[in-house]
Amino acid sequence: MLAASIVATALLAAMPPAASHGFVAIPAGEFRSTVRYEGEGGQRSVAAFALSSQAVTVRDFERFVHANPQWKRGQAPRLLVDAGYLANWRSADTAGDEVRDDAPVTHVSWFAADAYCKSVGARLPDWAEWEYVAAADANRRDARTDPAWLARTFVDGTPRAMDARPDALPNAYGVSGLHGAVWEWVGDYATLLGDADKRGSADGDRLQFCGATGLSFANRDDYAVLKRVALLSAMQPHSTLGNLGFRCARSTP
Repeated sequence: MLAASIVATALLAAMPPAASHGFVAIPAGEFRSTVRYEGEGGQRSVAAFALSSQAVTVRDFERFVHANPQWKRGQAPRLLVDAGYLANWRSADTAGDEVRDDAPVTHVSWFAADAYCKSVGARLPDWAEWEYVAAADANRRDARTDPAWLARTFVDGTPRAMDARPDALPNAYGVSGLHGAVWEWVGDYATLLGDADKRGSADGDRLQFCGATGLSFANRDDYAVLKRVALLSAMQPHSTLGNLGFRCARSTP
């Protein structure tokens, strides 16, 4: 992990800034998280910050790769990306017509997502920030007490997800796609601690999300969030998946 961080820092130093895109202001607030951290209940305070209104798209990441060829498929170090990195692209730096350029980019590692966000003067959102904003529907900042809305989130990360359509309405904060066909990296995903024995094993199948077995949840009825946390807790920072993308955040000074 230390070696990977050193390599990632070296690659970041070589990157010119990429074009920025839409961020919306998110007010400070408190909410009850589904995740109970060690020594804490589920109640969390979130400072004001800004979040990109949409996930980073294929088009966005294609421009990033063109400006930063060290992140091309085949050139990014294997410490930072696995064999699936940008595997659905036609070539090392071009997605091709088979991939919608306005769709969320996938097959990107945590390291690659972190590098992209830093190139636009941003960072990956923390889990608490992501969950805080994702609790909203189109009209309410916290819709999680609505069983019908919660039921619709069960198919997050699949083509049937309620925000999967490109014309899906933004939520009450003005953010779109949080409950889409693509799940999203968060900056502190490694703090969503699972069973270290299974999570770190060479032969563990990350698609079984075994890391979730060690988690304690404040709300075990929020199945959609439990499923998402289970996925993230099972990942390594160089890992990629075909339904895992990201968006960026900025701290408020």
